[in-house]
Amino acid sequence: MSSLKIIDNIPPPPSFIKAGFIKRGRQKLKILKSVQIGEDTGLFSICRHEGTKKIYLHRYAARGKINNFLENYEFIDKDYRSSLVPLTLEKAHEIMERIESNDPYSSVFIFYEKEATECEAFDRVQSEQEHQYTSTGIKFWRHQEQMLSYREEAGATVISTHISPEGACPLKCPYCSVTYRDTHSRIELDVIKDYVEKLQTRGLKAVILTGGGEPTAYKQFNELVQWLKYERGLSVALITNGTLGKRIEAKTLKAFSWVRVSINIFDNWETRIGDNFDIDELSDDCVVGCSMVYTVEHESTDNETTDRVEMLRKVAKIADRFNAKYVRLLPNCLLEQRHLISQHKALDHTLEQLGDTRFFHQYKVHGAPSTPVCHQSYFRPYLSEEPYHTDGTPGTVYPCDSVVLNDSFQHFAEEYQLCKAGDILDFLDRVIKPNFDPRERCKGCVFTDNVNMLGEWKDGKIDKFDNYPSPLGHEEFV
Repeated sequence: MSSLKIIDNIPPPPSFIKAGFIKRGRQKLKILKSVQIGEDTGLFSICRHEGTKKIYLHRYAARGKINNFLENYEFIDKDYRSSLVPLTLEKAHEIMERIESNDPYSSVFIFYEKEATECEAFDRVQSEQEHQYTSTGIKFWRHQEQMLSYREEAGATVISTHISPEGACPLKCPYCSVTYRDTHSRIELDVIKDYVEKLQTRGLKAVILTGGGEPTAYKQFNELVQWLKYERGLSVALITNGTLGKRIEAKTLKAFSWVRVSINIFDNWETRIGDNFDIDELSDDCVVGCSMVYTVEHESTDNETTDRVEMLRKVAKIADRFNAKYVRLLPNCLLEQRHLISQHKALDHTLEQLGDTRFFHQYKVHGAPSTPVCHQSYFRPYLSEEPYHTDGTPGTVYPCDSVVLNDSFQHFAEEYQLCKAGDILDFLDRVIKPNFDPRERCKGCVFTDNVNMLGEWKDGKIDKFDNYPSPLGHEEFV
């Protein structure tokens, strides 16, 4: 955060801020203190409901259309047991002091009985669910042709790609990793088709439609999915917030190999997520799962609970509605390492209390790769709706979606742009070189193990093909 400016009066306000009050739905909250941080980061306000005396912290930023209310902070005891606690005026001022001190926003709501330290990271064996439903790296060893091509620098290395076609989203999650994206940006369908067709000449097997914004908000979503599946013969997956199911045609639903529904908390979330999403139209072999960020930063709602186990039981009911095979939980990856590790430990305790075997904990920590090249980007490039820096055209290729975590950018920074969508073959052929060194500029990376593993393979140090002789579930989605 930069350009700190503390204000006594609200600057030219948005329509919901008037005469020292903020509207939250039908409620009118009195502003007790406001701080403006930079031009884009936001206007932060401590607010109080004059009837209930309930305290809220409000965040507003024009870029990304952020308008969030939070009402709890998180307390982690010395045994790493986490609890959500309603904000008091005193605690709200402590949080505001952290904001004014330029502390990362993702950590300002977390308080400890024993302060977390970086040295408390713990070794952990990845679970079978993690290997099956997340990118742990083992699936690369099922693609010998692409792996050999990479070692020989022949260019036919692509296995899968993520595509974020749309910047708009009906939700405004406080912890969104791309908060400061251009919400008006979207990729032309012809640009996506050209990109995919080029990648198919280099081995492409699967496409994951994701965000950015909400992919089902893309105007030509049905046409895109049906073209990918039925005309190009690709495996297709969807990551969605589950609120726009009525936009998805039956023929589109039948195209998916898997669907992952991101569970976020907002007004009426328990009924809106999955509303009009016809799971009966999915193919018989489509695997549906859910995912949730384990964080105090969920949006304030009229029915918010401070009991995390109770909250996860509500999530389980949504999983039931989707007939979900799994529910992945992970902390907010924007957290600094010491906070991230503490959240992982707290999450383990919560899952022990829950006792639902569908829920699993994905263990992600930050760490810069040890190689000067992001090897993974040659196997699963990421096409974002972010405009390319030279001409402003939406459709920019990045090495992955975790670059938004570096320095808590919360958007796809220019230095990580690999190329325009139409120039992807020049990147794969190494005509276009990356402009960053992962060792120095990817300290927020959560794919470090994958990148290092692929580098060791390229250098002839490891070979694990014999370790995985049998097909893996959805192995084309690396």
